Amino acid sequence: MDTVPTPVTRATWDILRGPIPPEALLLGVAGLAERHGLRVHQTGPDSMLLAGTDDTPHVAMRWHPYIPDRPNTLSHVLPAQESVEILLDVHPGGQEAAADLRVWLRARLRCYDPAELEQIIASMPLLARYATPAPHLGGWAVIFRDHFVENTLAFLMAVQQAGVPPEWIYALAKGDRTYNRDRVHATLLAQGCRSGLLDNTAINAPNSHADDLAQAFADVDAFIDAAHAASRKVLVIDDGGLLAHGYGRADSPHRVDAALELTVSGLKRITAAGPLGIPVLNLARSALKTNLGYPEIADSCLRRLRALLPAMKVIGRTVLVLGYGTLGSRLAAALRAQGCQVHTVDPDPLALIAAAEAGHPTYRTAVDALHAVRPFLLIGTTGEDALTAEAVGALPDGVVLAPYATKDFAVLAIDPALAESATEIPGIGRRYRLRDGAQVTVLGDGRSLNLFEADAIPNQGYDAYRAGTLLAAKALCARVGTIPAGVHTDLVDDIITSSGLYDAYYDTYLTIGAPAQLAPIGSEPLAGMTACVIGYGAAGRLHAQFLTDAGAQLMILDPKHQDLPKGCRTFCHGVDELPRPVAADVDLWSVCCPTADHLPVLRSILTHDPGARVLLEKPACQSHEIDALIRLLDEHPTARVMVIDQYRHARALGVVADLIKAYEPGASLRHIGITFTKD
Repeated sequence: MDTVPTPVTRATWDILRGPIPPEALLLGVAGLAERHGLRVHQTGPDSMLLAGTDDTPHVAMRWHPYIPDRPNTLSHVLPAQESVEILLDVHPGGQEAAADLRVWLRARLRCYDPAELEQIIASMPLLARYATPAPHLGGWAVIFRDHFVENTLAFLMAVQQAGVPPEWIYALAKGDRTYNRDRVHATLLAQGCRSGLLDNTAINAPNSHADDLAQAFADVDAFIDAAHAASRKVLVIDDGGLLAHGYGRADSPHRVDAALELTVSGLKRITAAGPLGIPVLNLARSALKTNLGYPEIADSCLRRLRALLPAMKVIGRTVLVLGYGTLGSRLAAALRAQGCQVHTVDPDPLALIAAAEAGHPTYRTAVDALHAVRPFLLIGTTGEDALTAEAVGALPDGVVLAPYATKDFAVLAIDPALAESATEIPGIGRRYRLRDGAQVTVLGDGRSLNLFEADAIPNQGYDAYRAGTLLAAKALCARVGTIPAGVHTDLVDDIITSSGLYDAYYDTYLTIGAPAQLAPIGSEPLAGMTACVIGYGAAGRLHAQFLTDAGAQLMILDPKHQDLPKGCRTFCHGVDELPRPVAADVDLWSVCCPTADHLPVLRSILTHDPGARVLLEKPACQSHEIDALIRLLDEHPTARVMVIDQYRHARALGVVADLIKAYEPGASLRHIGITFTKD
């Protein structure tokens, strides 16, 4: 009779690579083996076996040194730890343990090692300069949503340096296929942060991604609820994805407390979501991003485009740019400088006027443009449905589409009736054969092309923008109770301008000759802070000197306005008359005016900022004002007022004690009188 052969279970194997010290490898494997009830046998200097209690092999491991093809960071730094190549040989019964081992090894091997992290931080000196401790941040939690690139990792490490504990940082990737997104994710988890995904595709098409959104928002809800239960406020740094789904509304059951908005598309989402119940600082339209951020973004867009078209001639050819906004106008100018004939499309008449006066042929719609010219390249920068079904029918054969926003060319992926076939080109994009036989190629994955399997902007190129974002976050968290609900742009510009960031940017990257050396991290404990000295007499001059030496940006209020130092902002009136944006920028108040003015000045400060940080020269107030001072402080529980008490630490007491010990060691002292006089 015929017999069915018994299937033979064959071993399977995997290869993993990355930097890890041998002791960390052994320790991690030992812990995992213990959880699975397995024993670890060291079978050689570079091999081990995970076996059952009866010594049945479950997983065999072998490793040897491995030299990567190239450094895996933007700065080409070599890891401090030796890279290894690990072979996992899985035996019958070892599949579960091997699966857990793979997960642990992949996460551990993909982490940036200490040398790589050190270089990432060093590549962003402005961010490091302003990553100084801010005590009030210790009571906040942060939800950060952006692309997972090296400058994102540097920013989140700076947030930790500034005072937010890693367990209260929740990083969400936007879903772009950035080159080292898995390394950023693994490193954040290793640092104790939370890390997940809230995909822009799901945000833009919620009906077709309902399950993904529900899970992502459930995790966000839990994080916000846990933070509030721990008496923490929650700051969102995002492109409007969370606020568009109600997290900034006054009636939201999981409302956050403040937000920083990073993108123009995010502003559109926020506007469409309705009235806000929280303050939102607008980085997207700030002078910082417009003047320093977008030129770097445009440069990264063109560099990625040329890298994906190595065989194509670009100079002199016809290009159609859809959208003549902040990014589109820069791309048009850069392509024209390369000799391209650049045509532009925009429905906004002001944008058309700007494009026409810059010398570009202009059109109100893509259909009009495609009937007039045959471009070899279409660039999308609108963030809207820039390419309609009618426009697709007018595309010339062989045209290349380069999207720099998610929705511009989405119609090709959404409407299957437009194309007969779609072929994936690994590492490049997707080629469509249209109904009329024409072939068109969409570069990338239909999202921002500069982020497609790349790290986009150089770390130094985004250094100032990330530093400015940190400064804005510090200021917003410090003054959240005084900033009304809604979107604020002017306040962002005031914060950045008064911080000294632009001077530091120029001195670091653009000055002629030897670059200026920024102070080492931690050498200026008040770097990035703005201090206001009230009263510029003898005490005020001392305070001003100490605060300046500590790295603070200085403001001075003095009605006499005499002999004031140059190089700082000065005002010849009281705190009551200080412009609100100026007062909102103050991190530390130093009250050095006459004692009789202390109480009214302190009251004015707390009117501007109920949670102000104040240094108060002694005495704090006049004797008959003590009860009023106590009531004022009780009414402002989040304020912190410190009265200068240097005489408490005077050397005189130590000198007296030494003299007594030397000359009257057996004397019984009944009284020591200490007298203070100004003359």
